[in-house]
Amino acid sequence: MFVFLAVVFALGYVIFNVGGSIPGTGLGDVLQGLGQQSSSGPSVGNSQDKIKDHPNDPTGYLQLATALQREGRNSEAIQPLERYVQMKPSDRDALRQLGGLHLAQARVYQEQGAVAQAQLTEITGGDVLAPSTQSPFGQEFGNGQISSLESNKLNQQLNQAYLGIQQEYKDATRVFEKLVAVTPDELEADEPLIFLQLGQAAQSAGELKKAIAAYERYLVIAPDSASAPAVKAQLPQLRAALKPAKKG
Repeated sequence: MFVFLAVVFALGYVIFNVGGSIPGTGLGDVLQGLGQQSSSGPSVGNSQDKIKDHPNDPTGYLQLATALQREGRNSEAIQPLERYVQMKPSDRDALRQLGGLHLAQARVYQEQGAVAQAQLTEITGGDVLAPSTQSPFGQEFGNGQISSLESNKLNQQLNQAYLGIQQEYKDATRVFEKLVAVTPDELEADEPLIFLQLGQAAQSAGELKKAIAAYERYLVIAPDSASAPAVKAQLPQLRAALKPAKKG
């Protein structure tokens, strides 16, 4: 499990393009609008009061999500924004923002997993069965119960982070699919980024057919974009991954 999750967290930076394999779809590009909330507007408390008084008014949920983001509480903003888009399913700006929030939360889980992985490597030297005798922790606790307990705790954190990442990417895929569905055909050429966002969310969630379809659509509407060569390079790998493995 440790080796598998270590690979997941190492590849996560490539898959989601934090380092950047497809121009224009790195984390900063995808989440660009999240840090640009207006400095004014109803507070968290006022928005919560509005929801309490008028639970069927979608405005309160949007205001609460916006207020939470102003305070840097992005993970908490997801639930009210999810509720808002349930009530206003054609609000493309809200869908775009919600997809970005899910991707941001996936990054949070990814960073948590990377920290736990580094700590586990320090304890075990990369071997979950034995702590490293080269590390200070291993020298002090290498033969004791503490190292085993700490390893188990960190392995649980790794597993929780991995599950969180997968769920957030699946949620992002769901949201971006809705965004694509409510985007008029005549506007697609003006918003090709939504297909890249859908493609990378789906790819990171392991939903390769959806990723391929999104990338292919992107290449149709933006064949000469700066991202097109990198997208074209991704497609053969994704198609190959869908093919069943040959039996020896």
